Amino acid sequence: MTDGTSGQVLTIDLPADPSRLAPTRERLRAWLHAQGVDEWDVETVLIATGEACANAIEHGYRFASEGITTLRVELRGDRLEIEVRDHGGWRPTDGEDASDRGRGRLIMARVMDEATIVGTPEGTCVRLVKRLAPAD
Repeated sequence: MTDGTSGQVLTIDLPADPSRLAPTRERLRAWLHAQGVDEWDVETVLIATGEACANAIEHGYRFASEGITTLRVELRGDRLEIEVRDHGGWRPTDGEDASDRGRGRLIMARVMDEATIVGTPEGTCVRLVKRLAPAD
């Protein structure tokens, strides 16, 4: 996993391996705390970003032995902008009941101010936006 931090931007290249999700979450948590983000917002962002990263690994690289998901987080004033980008192709899970799937999108939409998912033949980009609580 590579980690580039400069100013108020964090970029992490995350291998398509579910075991890398927890270290990525902890790296993001530390970065958010260093930026002075309120604990409530930190937890909310971690929930949504965790869902997006897990979905990218599960769906984007389901039939590939390797892949990289890029997490990019930028703080612009009181607005946190997040992109989770994979270069795979999301495919429905064979034989699974669709009613038991898809809660990640609902969670992201409910806890963030904006949540969009754009799929192209080159991959999928999840864009999340959170307006942060004012600092105390």
